[in-house]
Amino acid sequence: GADTSQDPVTVGCLAKDFLPDSITFSWSDNTNPNITDGIKKFPSVLNPAGTYTAAAQLSVSASKVQEVYYCSAGIQNISVVVNPLEPSMTIRPPARDQFLEPNKTSTVICSVKNLCNKAVTLKWLKDGAEVSSGIHTVGPVSRGLNGYSLSSELTVLEKDWDNDRVYSCKVESKNFSDMRNTSKSFECGNCFPVINALLIPPNFADIYILKSAILTCRVINVQSTEGLNVIWKREDGTELHTSIGERKLQSNGRFSVDATASVCADEWERGDKYTCEVIDSELIFPLKKILTKQPGSHAPSVYIFPPPAEQLALREAATVTCLVKSFNPPDLFIKWLSNGEELNASKYINTQPIQESSQPLLYFAYSTLKISEQEWNAGNTYTCLVGHEKLPLQVTQRTVDKSTGKPTLVNVSLVLSDTANTCY
Repeated sequence: GADTSQDPVTVGCLAKDFLPDSITFSWSDNTNPNITDGIKKFPSVLNPAGTYTAAAQLSVSASKVQEVYYCSAGIQNISVVVNPLEPSMTIRPPARDQFLEPNKTSTVICSVKNLCNKAVTLKWLKDGAEVSSGIHTVGPVSRGLNGYSLSSELTVLEKDWDNDRVYSCKVESKNFSDMRNTSKSFECGNCFPVINALLIPPNFADIYILKSAILTCRVINVQSTEGLNVIWKREDGTELHTSIGERKLQSNGRFSVDATASVCADEWERGDKYTCEVIDSELIFPLKKILTKQPGSHAPSVYIFPPPAEQLALREAATVTCLVKSFNPPDLFIKWLSNGEELNASKYINTQPIQESSQPLLYFAYSTLKISEQEWNAGNTYTCLVGHEKLPLQVTQRTVDKSTGKPTLVNVSLVLSDTANTCY
């Protein structure tokens, strides 16, 4: 970005309800009893009560800003504090992958922002004793209105870090002094896992086959499920019947919980918005996240391949392959039928969608069906059925058999369960 350190800092002074209409403003700071540059007085204004109000301002170049300015108007002396931001200090442990060969060292970084004074000292300590070497400090640098900032790096040895030595950064300045520590055992001292919610959209197979959309709100990093409540709501605020699943243990010792609600496929498809609200004793405010259908952009192309001749020659097994290409969103289903009858999912393997291009964002997937060489030679037909939201009828199919050895179109009607739906 542009260098703003040259922008002037403006301080204002307002005098209210005075009579008669004559007032003089004068400015001073701790080093200059009478500032004359950069002063502007605005004309006074008559108030309804018959008294006057007037204002003046002082502009100072950012590099020369002092901590406090005094404005006197008539007899009153008003002080204006320029630097309203609280100084803040952070210490960062070395990144785990940073202890590099040959000397196995890394850096701990200490930074301070919004200091109102240039006079500042920064010291590093190791187990409480001051360190004198391996320090690289930058600053203090003027940040205009945001005061001064300072950053320092300390080189540490991997063996010291692994032996849990405590490193401290100590900063002293006018109006601010603080010390922060870091060591391996509280590497993440102030970043305990925070409760969060991940929204998982319904999968297309459920929408197509069950005509309902299952919304999932996965709450992670929960300490205990005692005070936890999760509610799915429609846009108008009405609550959906929400089922809360069993808690699952995460690797960090906390739990995750799935809260699901079911809505009509049509409502989901038309882009209704749903909010998952998480209430927990650890949260000050309820956590709210919105789930809505993301528009799809591209229907897949589907290709089917007969078993390779070299494989059939071995007379052991036969693999029919279905390639589904160039689709988005990545959510789809692939099923196989033999002579028009749906096959058990254990007979075929579907890959996860794999990104094939980023501009535009498109995916591809494979499915391989394993049959015996006799089944293929008996002339059965095999159909790859693909469901995707951007297909004209949401499903398409490709069929192959031995006699054609090439894909043919066979009319297949997939019987879908007409489960009762609460969509009326």
